[in-house]
Amino acid sequence: MSDDIFSQLFNLFNSDDENVNWKLAEQINNHINKESQTDYLLSNQDLNYQEIFRVIQLSEESQGDLKDSPKEISMLDSKDYGLWFLNSIKHFDFSNLQMIDTNTLGLAGNQSSLIGMQLGNIAGFLSKNTWGLSHFGIILPKNDKLAINKKNFDLRVEQFEIDDKEATMALILLEFVALSLGKYSAPFSYVVEQMRKSNEELLNQIKDIEPNFDATNFSNPEELMQNIPQLNNFDMESILDVIFAPLSFYRSVIKFLAKNILNIIDESVIDLVMDLGLVSNQGPTSDFELKISKYDDASDGFIKFLNNSSNQLSLLEIISDQHLIPSLDELNDPISWAARTSLPPI
Repeated sequence: MSDDIFSQLFNLFNSDDENVNWKLAEQINNHINKESQTDYLLSNQDLNYQEIFRVIQLSEESQGDLKDSPKEISMLDSKDYGLWFLNSIKHFDFSNLQMIDTNTLGLAGNQSSLIGMQLGNIAGFLSKNTWGLSHFGIILPKNDKLAINKKNFDLRVEQFEIDDKEATMALILLEFVALSLGKYSAPFSYVVEQMRKSNEELLNQIKDIEPNFDATNFSNPEELMQNIPQLNNFDMESILDVIFAPLSFYRSVIKFLAKNILNIIDESVIDLVMDLGLVSNQGPTSDFELKISKYDDASDGFIKFLNNSSNQLSLLEIISDQHLIPSLDELNDPISWAARTSLPPI
């Protein structure tokens, strides 16, 4: 039986008909969520979610700021949420996504499977550990159906000492905005570009280092740090900062737009439910949450600067152009961003 499973995985890994091996990605997501169970909802709960969604939808339609917003809402278990996530990112052009030189590693023929593995792990990680897209400021999925990761969503609502309906409305509103922004590919392209630059920087630093062990025969990644002392001098966190900073900025964009759609929710409630510092568990996401949240003040401050200055660009215009998205340094110094984008700083 196990031989048959490995044979199926081998066949999946070597299926390279597309830019992404989506079947492999789905199998990895399903494996990560293999213990998930369908959360059967009572009819009155369904009605409550539908009513809240309809209020948000009508409020957004009256303003018309967001185009291609979702048309319906659905509550899913974690496995189905992961599959929904994968299906919702297929609109993105992954043909040029190559984080490493696979030719030098002899993996060029399996590029689509490598991307499929990465996306499958991301989908599984998010669906198992987070309540939705706004959690990490993910702007990429595009779908007419707004999916709610039900179990984790309910756990998030229960963390606050406020009315459950108010917290539920705020979180659904944030998810509504995040999904509506999925038509913009620039935010994800920007993160990918920063990751590529970070990878190149790291490879440039280690390419001339001679390891004092057989690099082809080690099983624990920690051996890399232990056996190449020079790596201990690398500031790995600063390399990853170029990823966490834009995610924090996207979260601030989502918060700002949400506050301008539904005025029946107090702005402080939106800030509260988006506060990553209030996540009670110390699970797999806690490290990411801490790293992203340390840029929240700078991200909120950047948007405040935009509102107070005589700029010519809206937030939607900024996230629609990869070159207009602020860098880490520009989040801390918005005037430098204004100078780069030829906008008046005051």
